[in-house]
Amino acid sequence: MARTYVRVQGNVQKVMFRQTLIRAMVKRGISGGASNNRQQKDLVDITMDGNADEVEALVEALRTTKPLNSWGAEVVTLAVLTSGLDVDAHQVRYTS
Repeated sequence: MARTYVRVQGNVQKVMFRQTLIRAMVKRGISGGASNNRQQKDLVDITMDGNADEVEALVEALRTTKPLNSWGAEVVTLAVLTSGLDVDAHQVRYTS
């Protein structure tokens, strides 16, 4: 099992991005969560726990799929971080 912390920037708040992300996690059997950054309205922090291949596939989909949903959610930049929030600390979360 791999734990991965990601910060995305782009059109990711008020466009159902976190809900779209959670659906993608469920589909891949990944537990995780996401939180909007309250100071910067174009940032979302993500924590994912799951099979390393599935997590990497989801990270790649976030990088390349444009738009991510019919609301126009789109990631412009994505950074993999060395630390972040525990899944239970996120505003929106899913545990498989």
